[in-house]
Amino acid sequence: MVSVATPASAAGFVGTNYSGQVIEVTQGGTFVLRTELVWDEPGVYGFYNITIVWEDNNRADENFTVLYTRVFFDNDNDNLPGASPIWLENTTVFSSGSGTNGTRWAFKVKNTGVGDPRDGYFDVEIYMQAGSRENYKWDFENGIRFGKGGTPHRAPWDNHPINKSGWGGSIDYGESTPLNTTPAVTTIRVLPFFKLENLFKVSLDVNLWLENGSRLVVKFYRYDNTYQAESLFWEGTAPAQVVKAENIPHPRSSEGYPWGTVQKAALVATDNLGNEIQVVDNTTILRSHLWNRLSDIRVEWFYISPLERVALWKELTDIRLQWPYAPS
Repeated sequence: MVSVATPASAAGFVGTNYSGQVIEVTQGGTFVLRTELVWDEPGVYGFYNITIVWEDNNRADENFTVLYTRVFFDNDNDNLPGASPIWLENTTVFSSGSGTNGTRWAFKVKNTGVGDPRDGYFDVEIYMQAGSRENYKWDFENGIRFGKGGTPHRAPWDNHPINKSGWGGSIDYGESTPLNTTPAVTTIRVLPFFKLENLFKVSLDVNLWLENGSRLVVKFYRYDNTYQAESLFWEGTAPAQVVKAENIPHPRSSEGYPWGTVQKAALVATDNLGNEIQVVDNTTILRSHLWNRLSDIRVEWFYISPLERVALWKELTDIRLQWPYAPS
């Protein structure tokens, strides 16, 4: 929780975990925007209204999905509802219109009517997904959408702002006195599925809804797009939510450069016969990745055994061979 000084008012804004912050999330992963407020004016009804705003740049893979909201008293400041939770009203309103880049989406969560007579610290939480759900239905009574399918955010990018200046994001609250706070822009940093563990291995951290296919396969290619090899990452029955993290060794790593090192890799959805349905994500190993790996090797070198140094020396040799062909 990022806290700020409470204004000189009976109803107070305590802080958020998102105003001016960078939030990291995997493609299709979930994150929460939390606002903490307090009502402490006895006998006076309190209200709140939290508005968040974002744009989709006319791309399904740069949109967000609101999953659900919850509001609860949190007098022990642990950001949890507790064993016997006291829930507050959380009416939601979702709207859209023309934006600077694509459609601008506005989501509100609030209480209605005359307000709430109770006092105490409370959390307003908005659970979101880094992705767009195209095949959804609306729960008009609760103001949220739900359903299967959709497109995870592309990655890695830092240009996914929420509550950019001038868009209309706000925190309204009060009891006898209405007050307002404008949150600073929140940057959503979407992490790639792929990460280079070493020249012979990639790490995959996947969170996605797979609509079609029965297998996710990691395919390795040379820089000239010549196929090298592939490994099975996941197998099951779609539609399914796939949440899995695993290191995937290059199947031909013993051969070294050029056939056994990671140059290009793609996460591909296929049917049970191996026919490609969709390329979910891909990566190309750049010189910056190789340089970072060289830096890691320099650190590792002093803390490993002579036998382990033999493997690192082989990797160093292959990095030098691959360097001239790696894109900058």
